[in-house]
Amino acid sequence: MVSTTSILALVAAVATTVDYVQAHGYIAKPAPTWKDKETNDWVVEIEPQWKGGWDESKGDPGLLSTFKELAATNNYKDLRSLMDGNPVYGEDCGFTDPKGTPADPPTDGAATFSRGIVHAGPCEIWLDDKMVLQNDDCQSAYGDGTQDTISVFKPVDYSSCAAGGCLLRFYWLALQRLDGKTVWQAYKNCIPLTGPAGGGASQTTPSTGGGSDTSQTSPSTGDGSNVSQTSPTTPSSGDSDSPASKSEDSPASKSEDSPASKSDSPSSGESDSPSSGESDSPSSGESDSPSTPATPAPESPPSADTPETPPSNDTPEMAPAPSSKCNGRRRRRY
Repeated sequence: MVSTTSILALVAAVATTVDYVQAHGYIAKPAPTWKDKETNDWVVEIEPQWKGGWDESKGDPGLLSTFKELAATNNYKDLRSLMDGNPVYGEDCGFTDPKGTPADPPTDGAATFSRGIVHAGPCEIWLDDKMVLQNDDCQSAYGDGTQDTISVFKPVDYSSCAAGGCLLRFYWLALQRLDGKTVWQAYKNCIPLTGPAGGGASQTTPSTGGGSDTSQTSPSTGDGSNVSQTSPTTPSSGDSDSPASKSEDSPASKSEDSPASKSDSPSSGESDSPSSGESDSPSSGESDSPSTPATPAPESPPSADTPETPPSNDTPEMAPAPSSKCNGRRRRRY
């Protein structure tokens, strides 16, 4: 028959084992990329690397006191210097992939553990080569001694992360008594980040076109202005209201009976002037006629030798000429 004492001892052993197995963890936020699979395990569990009175230390306070005492005599600088590049402390970055998918840094200035830290010992967080968080006992600083209360490391200043990204490194050296002996458990996580919290990469403002060299084409205003403006090269449509069908220098160019459209002056129907009624220019004086639109002329400035006859102020605007005049004018042209 199994004694009650034996049963209680077995239950206590199982409880201790469960607590020992589950009392691990990793940085869960920002999220790491795993080399193989997600795990809470330490990278290595080793005997203390500094000789001293570890086994005589009383509880967690005794372990921390012994670590602090021996650190001074062993030229201890920080966990990263102690644990990286030394195979005794396991592979750098542990089970996490430093070249994995970059994670966005938390905007609350914190890094969150997967569970509560329940072992005494120092921890550190680095962003590239800058230490941004350190404590000699992360269990008391960021937990309550139970794994149910998730440990949150803060403040973590993510602003030192470069705009192009950086690498977060987490180190924790857990000091633990196991079967009456002291052991060191090494934890290492590496998590690539996209950049500082909230961004930081410069934003490129698109050009507004204010410095553009592209010329702007304006229609003729018909107000008598001598400012040279480039009109479209499409032929006149025959609509007298089209800006391109009016002479820029003569508001009365629509009149069929005006001297500007019928006289033998240099602006006559046979002239090469752009204001000619028979001109090949798009601005034909025959624009009110239903006749076939004039052939577009090449874009060239008016001849300097061809004077333009100013319009008569006494000439009233007339209604468009009947189609018979257009027919007679065609016969004369042929």
